[in-house]
Amino acid sequence: MLTARNLTKNYSNLHVLKGVSVSVSAGEIVTIVGSSGAGKSTLLHLLGTLDTPTSGEVWLNDVNLTLLKGNALADFRNRHMGFIFQFHHLLPEFSALENVCIPGFIAGVKKSAVKERAAFLLETLGLGNRKDHKPNELSGGEQQRVAVARALINTPDIVMADEPTGNLDSKNARELHQLFIELRDKFRQTFIIVTHNEELAPLSDRQLVMKDGRMVGQEIDDLPLIIGK
Repeated sequence: MLTARNLTKNYSNLHVLKGVSVSVSAGEIVTIVGSSGAGKSTLLHLLGTLDTPTSGEVWLNDVNLTLLKGNALADFRNRHMGFIFQFHHLLPEFSALENVCIPGFIAGVKKSAVKERAAFLLETLGLGNRKDHKPNELSGGEQQRVAVARALINTPDIVMADEPTGNLDSKNARELHQLFIELRDKFRQTFIIVTHNEELAPLSDRQLVMKDGRMVGQEIDDLPLIIGK
């Protein structure tokens, strides 16, 4: 489904990624772990096309994302990828339902259909009775579930999560990871999750360990260029 091959990222003389390759299959939960500064978030940003590699390629299904530019890239990212961050990045003036709808509206989907799906997702995530509440009226765990619903609104091929439990207490963190597992099982949703949480990372299907800008134990030549969905 998603394949990245030999990714590097340099900032002047600073080599943050040093030839990282990753493959993720549909319906898989993959966590990326490692110490601070190992390059985890940088890798996630490259996989999600939020940043561009110095060299290497990222493919999603049969599309070479490194060849897409400008509006074409932004449109592809909005339609095929979802994002969850440590801080929820919800717009405070909008309700939970409205926040969830935003990527669907940007994609040009009929508003009634977007609202219907947003309500379905919030109900699925246990927030059906909170859909009209604004972010400051929701708990941290509830806000993060709204962010999850927003990431899912366009039925993305893959969801990228950068420290999604980093701002949650242990109870809400466990519940969020369990939610990812339920979404994988119910919708065959694919996740790549960057996390420092050593308790929760083993709940994923596979852990990738990064150190000093490289993937530990990786043999680049062993990876195929494209993995079918």
